[in-house]
Amino acid sequence: MVAQDTNLRSIGGILDAYFTAAETTDSLARATGFQNLFTENGSITSVVMNYDGTNRVREGSWQTYLEKTGQYYRRFTPDFVEISREMEYYLEIASVHCIVAQYSKQNMTSKQYKEEHWMQFDLVYLNERWYIDNLLWINEMPGVQIQNALITDTLIYSPE
Repeated sequence: MVAQDTNLRSIGGILDAYFTAAETTDSLARATGFQNLFTENGSITSVVMNYDGTNRVREGSWQTYLEKTGQYYRRFTPDFVEISREMEYYLEIASVHCIVAQYSKQNMTSKQYKEEHWMQFDLVYLNERWYIDNLLWINEMPGVQIQNALITDTLIYSPE
């Protein structure tokens, strides 16, 4: 399950390795994968948008993320499909923005759910390979499509 370090020398390789690790329902394999992909102090922040416009922000280490998502992985099998990607990088740092479709198959009923996310990976190049230092994502809200999130001025947010 641990990605070959040679694959992690490219930005595409580290993203592919992340999605592979995030898709596995084997908690030990997922933990091993994340440990190989994240910096020691790497963090994950999720913003879950609710239908009523409120949101729930969760942030912490990748280890905390694994602990908090165990119940989800017992109930669902995820599959991630990257729809689009935009990168900004210079030498040993990169910021990668992706639009991703997450398909979650409910294990007991085989019912499938789809949700799209905007994800931002902050990467650092250390010891001849890339690492994820921070991962941030937000889910799509009804009425505010995320498909065009990487195109300037397509999403409008009016804070209260």
